[in-house]
Amino acid sequence: MIEVSPEQAKQFILDTQGLRTDNPCKSITDVACRVHNIQIDTISVVSRSHNLITFNRYPSYEEGTIWDAEREGHLFEYWSHAMCLMPMDTYPLSAWRKQYYQEEMWDSFRKWGINNKDIIDRVLRKVKSDGVVNSASLGEKKSTPSSGWWDWKVEKRALEYLFYLGELMIAFRSGFQKYYDIPERVIPSGVDTEPLSDEDAAQFIVESTLRALGLGTQQDIRTYHGGMPSKKLWGNRREQVESYIDSLVKERLVEEVKIDGFKDRYFVHTDDAGKLHSSISNIDEKAPVKILSPFDNIMRERHLPKRVWKFNYTIECYVPPPNRVYGYFVLPILDLNKIAGRMDAKAHRKEQRFEIKSLYIEDDALKTDEGLERLRLGVSDFANFHNCNAITVGKVTPRAMTKTIRSFLNVSEMPLQ
Repeated sequence: MIEVSPEQAKQFILDTQGLRTDNPCKSITDVACRVHNIQIDTISVVSRSHNLITFNRYPSYEEGTIWDAEREGHLFEYWSHAMCLMPMDTYPLSAWRKQYYQEEMWDSFRKWGINNKDIIDRVLRKVKSDGVVNSASLGEKKSTPSSGWWDWKVEKRALEYLFYLGELMIAFRSGFQKYYDIPERVIPSGVDTEPLSDEDAAQFIVESTLRALGLGTQQDIRTYHGGMPSKKLWGNRREQVESYIDSLVKERLVEEVKIDGFKDRYFVHTDDAGKLHSSISNIDEKAPVKILSPFDNIMRERHLPKRVWKFNYTIECYVPPPNRVYGYFVLPILDLNKIAGRMDAKAHRKEQRFEIKSLYIEDDALKTDEGLERLRLGVSDFANFHNCNAITVGKVTPRAMTKTIRSFLNVSEMPLQ
């Protein structure tokens, strides 16, 4: 068994994830290959989560260009942890997942498919014969905005039904609008499209989770790809997952890791085990903070930051305003190898102004002059990414730091770099 300190574990996870590393990603595809799945999200008070996840690992990333990688066939989107963008060469896992969905579809969805078979068949025939379509090109345009599946026009539902079952894929997006086509025209030639077997899927789930996170527990393995694989393979039972991991330990594909002071069993992929002691990147003490999405791969399952960083996080955009503690869409702040605070922010694109509605400094190292300089650099990078050349700051906690924070961030003027 390998033994490491909590600091080594944190640094190794961040290095593996590409958040604090001497070997940063050099392309959008690099990011997807490194983390496996990039979660797509619609909330846009700041840049959408798939953009932030990519930007924080690939500093040269330009907002929205992730869809170019999908259009070019490097990435595809389907259900994983949620709706995610994934490397095209991992398609066999999604093909395996689609088989499960076909077999285990929930009753209301299955009944809808039976009752609307004619329209589903008609939509599929049109896509096969005419090529790429979006929902706006089918049926009558709705007079009021849609608020969800139950309010979609029937053609939109048919497209999503066919996408869910794997009969259609997303060929590309434009302005976040989905354009659908048949898999044969979306998947590049030479890509394996055969579904994995259950045995291969189980091994892929464990190996890809550990290769993406660096270190993981049975809980991480049950959740990194969403709940479906664990449910199908292990009945989503902890003891069955750990029994399977133990079999991989015996095969020397995985090694167990003991983190000092942590009660959970951790595991590392054997190919990465040597890096735990010898190849972890040294964090630059002047490195700017990174402002993370709530759906970042180290944040989206709240048990992970709570367990590793002692950072409790709840996304409050679904909480009634009077009951919110921190704000609508609060972004965790990564300082060096710590999650050191959070901010509720909004990018005002037309005004080119980045508004920090609330800022919470929760680690003493971030309160020092050196820490505040890292904060200044990180906020500047984040504002520049949003094409904002001015920053405003509202509430600061601790309150006594308000004047200092505003001075460091030079809130009256923050020129683009």
